[in-house]
Amino acid sequence: LFFDISTIDTSSGVTSIVHTITLNHNRSIMAALSADAAQMASYLAALTQPDTNIIRQAEVALKPILKNPECVPAMIEVIKAQTAQDEGTRHVAAIVLRKRITGHLSKFDAPTKTALKAELLTILQTESSRPVRNGVVALVATVCKAEAEAEIDTAPAAAGWPELFQFVAAAAGDAHPEARELAFLLLGEMTETVGIHLKPQFATLGSLFGAGLADGDAKVQNSAVKALGLLMSYLADEAEIDTFAPLVPQVLTVAEACRTRHDEEVVSTTLDVLYDLSFSPSQTVAAHMATIVRFAQICMADSNLEMAVRDSAALVVATMAESKPKHLGRDPALLTGIIETIFNLIENSDGSAAGALFESNPAWKEDFEGQDGYDADEEGGITETGMAQGTLDMLACEVPKKYIFEPVVSRCMARLGSADPNQRKAGIACLGVIAEGCAEPLRENLSQVMPHVFKTAGDSDARVRECACFALGQISEHCQPEVLSYSSQILPIVFALLDDANIAVQATSCYVLEMFCERLEPEGVRPLLDPLVRKLASMLEATDKRSVQEMTVAALAATAVAAEEEFAPYVVGVASLMSKLMELKEEKTYSLRGRALECMGHIAIAVGKDHFRP
Repeated sequence: LFFDISTIDTSSGVTSIVHTITLNHNRSIMAALSADAAQMASYLAALTQPDTNIIRQAEVALKPILKNPECVPAMIEVIKAQTAQDEGTRHVAAIVLRKRITGHLSKFDAPTKTALKAELLTILQTESSRPVRNGVVALVATVCKAEAEAEIDTAPAAAGWPELFQFVAAAAGDAHPEARELAFLLLGEMTETVGIHLKPQFATLGSLFGAGLADGDAKVQNSAVKALGLLMSYLADEAEIDTFAPLVPQVLTVAEACRTRHDEEVVSTTLDVLYDLSFSPSQTVAAHMATIVRFAQICMADSNLEMAVRDSAALVVATMAESKPKHLGRDPALLTGIIETIFNLIENSDGSAAGALFESNPAWKEDFEGQDGYDADEEGGITETGMAQGTLDMLACEVPKKYIFEPVVSRCMARLGSADPNQRKAGIACLGVIAEGCAEPLRENLSQVMPHVFKTAGDSDARVRECACFALGQISEHCQPEVLSYSSQILPIVFALLDDANIAVQATSCYVLEMFCERLEPEGVRPLLDPLVRKLASMLEATDKRSVQEMTVAALAATAVAAEEEFAPYVVGVASLMSKLMELKEEKTYSLRGRALECMGHIAIAVGKDHFRP
């Protein structure tokens, strides 16, 4: 860095060098290191070696040395030795000194502190290595925090190191982009100190950040976004956020430019900040809600971004729906735009749209590897479909029903009539997703909805049938008791789906039975009780898929609950099956063993002690 800070007020010693015994300021970086610094450098260099024994020996040797304040000038020498020491050693020196400086700083007299701080600023001016410079930035921030906390009761804000903030201001206005970038790197590292001790300077800082966001150099812009983002996150719940909230559009402009050139780090940082701002009580922040949500929506749909980044964008949308539901609902263009993006994500994804039901079940992932709609690369990770469904679920639960129900259901119905199975899959899956959040209006419209659900249960595409089972299960769970009037249609359909060639359809069919039968009266299940129990028992004996076994056991338990004493003839046979499962020993079968035990408990309650005792 070659910017000139000679115009800064030097009365406090920004550019002056104070000669002390402890800090060898006259030592040229080209000269050989002092004996203490040379010894320090050898130990620090050892810490960069790939040999754990060497590292351990160096740590043992350094421990007593680092307790002595004399270690500070030695490490400063090492950091400055650009030609005598390699980058890794100097970087480690900055890191180690940052961890130790707070304990030693209070032991230095005023002239020594002044000299140390001036030396650190000089290093920032002259350091050419980015890793070392970043290490010194963190070191400077630590010193600044310690000085600010030490002076808090006796001096105005920033009095502990006013030269540093003069340095930052000068660097931010320098002609060299490296200097401007450095200014924001420093501010970012000093977020807490700035947030607490520099409140009187927030207006000035706002102008400085605004200039950084508008800078012609991408690195300066990115650095400004990161530093401002950290400060905005820190102040999200404070009144002072109003000073910086007007910069949100500029932040999003920079982040959008980063997205288009695939700079995911800045995009991710921005989304983290937007999440923190989502719950901010500030009306100034709320005024930018539409812009924030649209940016997050674009990121959700961008397949070039990593799924983790896209999921962060979805979290911003979901959190906005939770914190400002009416604001979101009253903007129909914004809301329908999000909904359309969600539908598009589900229909354009190859993943199972009913998979969210079983995401936490390891057996499901193990059993369906190699099946259609299963991507082994996504195992244990975030999927487009899961992200979209989670967002829609939050919208349905949080946004007032008068705003969310119609636009979602109308899109479901439109897609259910499509010739494209992917659209039919999205339509029926989304209908199932909103069943919990929109249960009340859905119960009122079951007569219009259920015929479409029944039709998709017989779809030629297995993924559509699977999602139909998912939707039936969700509706059965959340639309009680109205859905019980459809028992004469639901039970035969689900019974037929138990024979489906697709394992996922079989498992989700059992889920429907579990949800539906839990509240069914004995007369409702009676017509199909015998074939149903026999079918579930034969499925349990025939399959080796743990996911199907678990869902079958759950369905048997629900059937027993519904049938009550009429389940008595089947107790011995079902108990025999459960006994075998309760004897499983492998750790991965513990969940199945637990379900079997739970099933026995439900049967005991259903049939009573006299029928169960034998």
